[in-house]
Amino acid sequence: IEEIYLINLTRRTERRKRMLMLLDLLGIQVKIFDAVDGKELTQDMLDSMEVKQLTGYEDPYHKRALKFGEIGCFLSHYRIWEEMVSKKYQKILIMEDDLRFAPNFNSNFEDMLYELEVLNLDWELLYLSRKILKHSEKWVRGSSRLVIPKYSYWTASYMLSNSGAIKLLQQEPLKKMIAVDEYLPLMFDSHPNKEWSSQFSPRNLIAYSVNPLLIEPQFYIGQEGYISDTETSSIIEKDPKDEL
Repeated sequence: IEEIYLINLTRRTERRKRMLMLLDLLGIQVKIFDAVDGKELTQDMLDSMEVKQLTGYEDPYHKRALKFGEIGCFLSHYRIWEEMVSKKYQKILIMEDDLRFAPNFNSNFEDMLYELEVLNLDWELLYLSRKILKHSEKWVRGSSRLVIPKYSYWTASYMLSNSGAIKLLQQEPLKKMIAVDEYLPLMFDSHPNKEWSSQFSPRNLIAYSVNPLLIEPQFYIGQEGYISDTETSSIIEKDPKDEL
């Protein structure tokens, strides 16, 4: 792995300090990547970057348009994908800043990497953390740690290969944006919304997930201490065509 990115909003200093302390205990060095702050985005800025919500998109649960925080989250991941390609990195690890590590993280992570090598898996995306939405996932043949993921949420932590980053960028997703944790499963063709999926092709990202997961959110929705910079942001203007 050539780089480990920690995505952090510069105003979230307490999260950065906490994560750096945990990572130091684990002996993991990271590059802090300044997140795009949704609270600082304006419609004019989105227009200048040619950011446009996918026609027909609405949040599956809240039936609303994208929020500025969700766009900031997507842009943060997108810029890392761009940096990976421009620097010709072959493998990277991305982490968000509100995580907790499973017990024996280092040894389990090393065991997972060893399995990837032994099985000679041609992977492009590998989840270390996710919210599993569809169960009965198949194990990778010969593996005791890797499964083939179905529709999943979260981008808390995942590994990405150079070819995977290229595939994610080639779709020009800023011009037809959906939430980034909807985009990843859509790109490995496991998204239930076929109308959205039909606007992206090919959807051939090669994805796997570690099982059991090695990283979890620090807090879950509803828990004391849970703060979301995406959910508390305002909603963008809807495309007039979506009202037709």
